[in-house]
Order: sequence, then C-alpha cells, then structure tokens
Amino acid sequence: MHYKVRYYDPSQAAVLERTAHADSLQALQAGIAQEGLVFVGADLQAEARQRAPALSFGAHAFNVPWWCRELRTLLQAGMTVVEALETLQAQSSQGARGDIQSRLLQSLREGRPLSKAMQEAQAFPAVLVASVKASERTSTLATALSDFLAHDEMMAALRKQVVSAAIYPAVVVTLGLLITLFLLLFVIPRFSGMYVDFHGTLSGPTRVLLVFSHLVAAHTAAVMTGLAVLVAAGVAWVRSGAAARSVAALAGAIGPLQRQWDHFRLAKLYQSLALMFRGGYTLDEAMGICETLGLGPRMTDAIAQARVDLARGKRVSATLSQAGLTDTVAERLLAVGERTGSFDVVLQTISQRHAAAFTTFVERATRLVEPILLLLVALLVGGIVVMMYMPIFDIANGVR
Repeated sequence: MHYKVRYYDPSQAAVLERTAHADSLQALQAGIAQEGLVFVGADLQAEARQRAPALSFGAHAFNVPWWCRELRTLLQAGMTVVEALETLQAQSSQGARGDIQSRLLQSLREGRPLSKAMQEAQAFPAVLVASVKASERTSTLATALSDFLAHDEMMAALRKQVVSAAIYPAVVVTLGLLITLFLLLFVIPRFSGMYVDFHGTLSGPTRVLLVFSHLVAAHTAAVMTGLAVLVAAGVAWVRSGAAARSVAALAGAIGPLQRQWDHFRLAKLYQSLALMFRGGYTLDEAMGICETLGLGPRMTDAIAQARVDLARGKRVSATLSQAGLTDTVAERLLAVGERTGSFDVVLQTISQRHAAAFTTFVERATRLVEPILLLLVALLVGGIVVMMYMPIFDIANGVR
C-alpha cells in the first residue's frame, strides 16, 4: 500500500512529508525508525482508497459488502475458505470480481493467509483486512465478516442519508436553472418583439434583461456547448472523488459544519475501533489501522498523538480526551470501559451516539434548506417574469 508519511528529521529539525510503500502501517513505522527518523503520521493514498469499494462498474463490478455476505453464507454452510472462493469464482469469473477472486485463490494455494491475500489485492478496506487477520487467530472468519457487514451497513446508512438529503436541493436548483435558461433563450427574445414600437422608457432592470437575453440567444450554440462542458466536468469532478474532498474541506472551514462533520468521522472511528477490538486487536493496534481511514489530517494527527500517549501508559479516557476525540459523555463511557473491561460495547455506544447526532443534524438541515432553496428559485424565476411585464404595466398606467 502507498502512504503519504509525515516524519520528523532531526538533521533538518523539521517535519517533512513523502510518499512511501509498505505492507502495513506497522511496517511503515519500522522502516521510518530504521532511517533514524521519528514517525509522526501517515495517510493512505487517495487512489488506493478509491479502489477499495469497487474496481469497476456494471454486472461484474467488485462489491465488497456483497462479496462478504456471499463468503459468509458459504462458510456458514460448512465450506472451507478455498472451497467458498472457488464457488464464488465459478459463479462469476469475469471482470474485476473474477480477477480479484482469482488472485485470492492463487495466494491461498501458495500458502498465504487470507488477510495477506486480501491486503495484496488492494481491493479491500483496511478495517476488513484487519478484522479478517484477527479472526485467523481464533478461526472465526464468519463472525468477523458479520461484524464488518454491520460496520459497513451503519456507515452506508449515514452516507445514504447525506446523499438523499442532497438530492432534493439539487433537483430544485437544476430545475430553476433550466427554467431560467429557457426564459432567456426562447421566451424573452420573442416577448421583446412587443417592445419594438414602445416609445416609453424601459426600466433599467428590463433593459438589462433584454440585452442579456438577446446576447444569449445570439450565441445559443456557444452557450449550449459551455453548459455541456460544465456538466461533463461536474460529473468527472464527482466521480474522481474531488467533490467529496471539496465538500469535506468546506465543512472543515466552517465552525458549525466542522463540528457536525466531526460527528460523522468520530462515528466511523469508534465503529472501526469496536470492530477491531472485538476481533482481538489491542486498542493501540486498532488505532494504528484507523490512521489509514482517511479521516482528515487533523483527526489523523490526533489519533497519532493518542497512540503516543497510550504507549506512555496513560489511561484511555484521558488520552482520547486530551487528543480531542471525546466529549464529556464519551470520556465517562470510556472510564466505565476501563473499569469493566467491556471496551467493545463502550466503543460501539460512542459510535452510535455520534451517528445519531449526525443523522439529527442532516434531518434538521434538510428541513431548513429545502424551503429556502424553493424561495430563492421562486424569486429568481418570478423576478425575471416581473421584469418582462414591467413595460406592460407602464403602458397600462399611461392609458389610464
């Protein structure tokens, strides 16, 4: 896997960045230490993360949750891992799915464990690979897959809610822009013919509207080409992942939005920690893997600092609180986990709290934004119509 690693170079007395390749975060840290450098943090490269959910589109796309469900079903039926993968390969041997399953089978036949084969395929989330690796110690692969599916369903529900909330505003804005474009291109140029013999004085807004409409109508081909280019660029922007990163950066730059976006990231962090802790990882190991989840530089640095404090023997609740990864309730829940030892339940509870807070925010924001957008679109279209009819009102007043 490729990482963007941040490290402290004593010879230059500075924190630097570079790209490095390593099989795991632990191997990366060991390599940095061997060079006499101090590891600060690392992010999994974006291209590797984008390949994780699916490597292609269409009937033979590789869908990780679907694959996990199918594999779990076959394992629960009594098949071995190799038999289950051979069955899945017989079911679909084409496209990305067939290619990945073929590589997994080849690695297993060469004696590698499944987790290592999945890691080399670079098609699976780091959390899933870690969960499978933990299950290899206890022979509970089906349980590990079930835990990952529960984790994935929760995160998918949050993402789906965001997408669903964005659909209606997007439709309203698009429809408003299409109506405005139709008025400018077709309605207003024909409507303006009524004012050719008008001897009165047109209002300033009406004159501007007519001039702009004639300008757009005279260059219809250029306008349509420009719109097509904008739409194509927008689609490419969304599919490349740049749109999601831009939205995340915008949310991080606005205080109230940053706090709500942190709820989503913390829900993902604690859900991943709970998944790996149940699988047998120590909290330090689990947090090391969570550094590769793409939670943003600020939270990734906080996780790295928390790992350093944990290694020094500090209490978990105090460590995560000092790193800014808890609120008062979460800190007290972690203190209960320290006392009872039921950290997986505590981590799951904290994740659900953050998920509920984020869900509530999305619902409230949707109820607030939708009427505002409708009002703005209505004002835009209504304003154009009013400016079209203003000279007629002037004529009516003159006759009166």
